[in-house]
Amino acid sequence: MLKKGAHCYFIGIGGIAMAQAALLLKEIGYQVRGSDAALHPPSDQLLREGKVIVDQGYDAAHLSPPPDMVVIGNAVSRGNPEVEAVLEQGIPYLSLPGLIEEVLLKEKRSAVVAGTHGKTTTTALLAWLLSAGRMEPAFLVGGIPLNFGQGYGSGRGEWIVLEGDEYDSAFFDKGPKFLHYRPQVVILTSIEYDHADVYRDLEAVKNAFGRLLAIIPKEGILITNTDDQIVREVTPVAQCHVETFGRKGRWSPQGVHVIPQGTVFQLLRDGEALGEFEIPLWGDHNVKNTVGAVIAASLIGLSFDQISEGLRTFQGVRRRMEVIGKTRGITVIDDFAHHPTAVRETLRAARARFPEGRLWAIFEPRSQTMRRRVFQEELTTALEEADQVVLGKPFSPPSHGEALDPTRVAQEIRRAKGNAVATYLEDPASIVSHCVEKALPGDVIVVMSSGHFEGLPQRIFTALGNT
Repeated sequence: MLKKGAHCYFIGIGGIAMAQAALLLKEIGYQVRGSDAALHPPSDQLLREGKVIVDQGYDAAHLSPPPDMVVIGNAVSRGNPEVEAVLEQGIPYLSLPGLIEEVLLKEKRSAVVAGTHGKTTTTALLAWLLSAGRMEPAFLVGGIPLNFGQGYGSGRGEWIVLEGDEYDSAFFDKGPKFLHYRPQVVILTSIEYDHADVYRDLEAVKNAFGRLLAIIPKEGILITNTDDQIVREVTPVAQCHVETFGRKGRWSPQGVHVIPQGTVFQLLRDGEALGEFEIPLWGDHNVKNTVGAVIAASLIGLSFDQISEGLRTFQGVRRRMEVIGKTRGITVIDDFAHHPTAVRETLRAARARFPEGRLWAIFEPRSQTMRRRVFQEELTTALEEADQVVLGKPFSPPSHGEALDPTRVAQEIRRAKGNAVATYLEDPASIVSHCVEKALPGDVIVVMSSGHFEGLPQRIFTALGNT
């Protein structure tokens, strides 16, 4: 057991999960520092405000004197000079999920949110419901819940809420991250093919989630979205109690309607109305995310009155349909969507929230999956939800497989929806200029990327305001 006060060094600390885990460790009494090639928002600000020392670049000299434990992020691998120094010097090391298991889970009950989509929002929402209900949960989220201003908390209660990522843990720990998390409760939102650099096909993805369900103890609880066919296929693996939600689930949202403040729905359990709930979020996907969190919060011990108040006061998550601002009558939104399904649902949610104006989709193919041609047709269809489409340059060539052709995507959208509604622009500055030239009062511009995208949402907003 790593003792309090021990010195932990994070290689690749700039990733949002690594940064927040480092800050959480510091908050509970460990000495923390780390390194990365470069820092980007929001990690740079979080680490700076948390007074964590970060070495720029990778150098074996950073490990002198040797720390008590090194946490190696999954963005680094063999050949990294600090990784090589750790191995040569015999310094103890763990993956980030291994560290979470070692340090945070010995005295906590774990609620894990897993699935291809909706993990961050659902994790943030459950953490907020438990917090608002005075249960003092610890939590670690792969984003920034606006209620907390940070994606981590060292609450003194018995529960910890964790975002359960299916991506692999480290070059030496190739299993999914969530296998380290000792789940007592699991919310499973959805399963689709993703992470083409890790999983060869959908069957491999299903196998990963099946392994998670197989380690829920018999006294544990699995909460599943029964509207998702693949979720239904893997659910029988679980040996625990199962709660289902969706159109044919035990828990079912009914009477869903949009209001200016968000979405309102009635929640039924076994056909019995439990009450009306309001959430300041938009989109069918967020109704499902909310129902999963409501079920978990109820089973953990909150009353429906407490849950209703927690939902009403939830503020959302940074970069999940985050409104940057409105200028010249044009609204600019920043979103993390990077999979065709997420792109589609984000655009539909934006349309529901802003039904009057033209809807813009500006998309950066950034993830390993989206830089490949594997989802080119699905991406084209998803982007057709918008009235104006701009594709940015893929972040880099994919590590293997055929590359996405963004020019072809734009061509197919134009063919489907008429001329001049879709374009491919490689330079972010050109995208800014295009928005300034073409956007009209009432338009809604949704910028989608799983990365920094050269700060494009703020740049577009600022440029619009300066004209």
